Amino acid sequence: MQAPLRVMALGGLGEIGMNLMAVECGSDILLIDCGVLFPDLYWLGLDLVVPDFTWLIENEKKIRGLVVTHGHEDHIGAIPFLLKKIKLPIIYCSRFAGRLITEKCQEHGVLDRLTIYDAKPGDRHDLGCFNVEFIHVTHSTLETFALAIETPHGLIVHSGDFKFDEKPYQGPPSDKKRFKELGKQNPLLLLSDSTNSERCGHSQSESDIHDELNRLVAEAPAAVIVALFASNVHRVHQLMDIASKTGRKVFLSGRSMERYVNIAIEENYLPVKLSLLQPIEEIQKYNRDEVMVLSTGSQGEARSSLLRLSKNESRWLKIFPEDVVILSSRNIPGNEKAISSVVNQLYRLGATVHYEDMKNVHVSGHAYQSEQLELLKLVKPRFFIPVHGEYRHLVVHSRTARESKVCDEAFVMENGAVWEYNGERAKILEDFKIPTGRHWIFREFDGGMDDVTIKERRAAARAGVVVVDCLVSKRATELSRKPQASLTGFLSSEKKNAQMKEEIERLAEDAFNQWRPDNPDGLTREQAVAVAARKVVRKTLDAKPLVIVNFLNV
Repeated sequence: MQAPLRVMALGGLGEIGMNLMAVECGSDILLIDCGVLFPDLYWLGLDLVVPDFTWLIENEKKIRGLVVTHGHEDHIGAIPFLLKKIKLPIIYCSRFAGRLITEKCQEHGVLDRLTIYDAKPGDRHDLGCFNVEFIHVTHSTLETFALAIETPHGLIVHSGDFKFDEKPYQGPPSDKKRFKELGKQNPLLLLSDSTNSERCGHSQSESDIHDELNRLVAEAPAAVIVALFASNVHRVHQLMDIASKTGRKVFLSGRSMERYVNIAIEENYLPVKLSLLQPIEEIQKYNRDEVMVLSTGSQGEARSSLLRLSKNESRWLKIFPEDVVILSSRNIPGNEKAISSVVNQLYRLGATVHYEDMKNVHVSGHAYQSEQLELLKLVKPRFFIPVHGEYRHLVVHSRTARESKVCDEAFVMENGAVWEYNGERAKILEDFKIPTGRHWIFREFDGGMDDVTIKERRAAARAGVVVVDCLVSKRATELSRKPQASLTGFLSSEKKNAQMKEEIERLAEDAFNQWRPDNPDGLTREQAVAVAARKVVRKTLDAKPLVIVNFLNV
């Protein structure tokens, strides 16, 4: 009996980012993308979130390779972290994505574990029992692929991140002809990008914003600063062409902007004159109406170039009245407050700020409803699973599929759920899920953080920190002196804090002395002291602080 076909996600379902899917049949596993999630302000200063790789570590011997749809961070950013855990037999990706992945692996010291091959539209590669074909689609970065995956049970089509842009600024339109040909092969399953499933109609073309961007730059009386995603090389290309036509030099601000643009130029994706691009260190040599700065930080990210500019903390450039700032990007959900703060600060400096809500300065790289429906009608799959989106996006996209009556059945899945096809029927397994979760990365510490640590950080931020130091005997059964408490981050009066400190020390001493090994709550002595301290703050301030109890041996 043939082994069933299974599809599951370790990330990317119910969220925007951290895309990582797996297709399994018998003793073979194929991975699709391996990305990061960028934390918003809710995550309290964390740098990155990567998927929990536990299931992949447990099944390492079955993994036949990783295929990458494109070079965005939410699709490639976690690859170095995965390579620290397992050895991938091979990675297939575009030449542009390959350069980005190689540099990331070099930075993380795992280049010796990387085996990578370039893929081009039309290429086919065998990975275990799977055969993968790469199909060109348009998106907001270079060389984006959809995938046609032959399996023992039939054809799976994965859209990747896509849109049907009929007049892209750079490169050909999406290969609709190939999708139509695949639709004649009775595909078993379509996995399709759901990011813009709530947006009716058809997305704008990248070329549609050229006139407006050109006008804003041409009419600007002083410096022009454009904040955008560094990976959007098509947009960078447009802006460099506009700078050339309007007599401005281009300066890059932000590490990722420099990296993406330099790779694009080295690989001949950006056909610009080198004299157009000038080092940011030499910006003071030019009049302000001769300057265009391409900057990172369109999402208000901490430590980003635009954030530093908004605070006038940049080493090379200050914002002055009459300068024009263009945010040529979409607000990612969760980043609205950070973006608004940067915009307000730019206005305080006297700049004129243009963004998507006001001007036609950005178009999405993801398909709208009519394009999603068009793909469904081209491919005509038997089954459909919406991917890449928050849960509401997946539900709306599945509704589009059902109403189209193109497919037999549409499934809405979350990370960890397993879709299975046994040769006759498809279902989401009720009694089996793969382990999933999030691995938190902070600064240079890439060992990750668990959920307990994250909860502690939030508790400290919301309600303050209480530290209780207990000097104890060698066996920690007796106190050598009264516990000492310290309170940090409490928005209450000094008098109230002093009262809480005194009561915490008294109740902590009682909890220590009254603790018994057979207590009904199963608490350790340290936990009993922590509970006593937390009760004081909760009673006084109706808050749940982070409580740290230290037993110090004399």
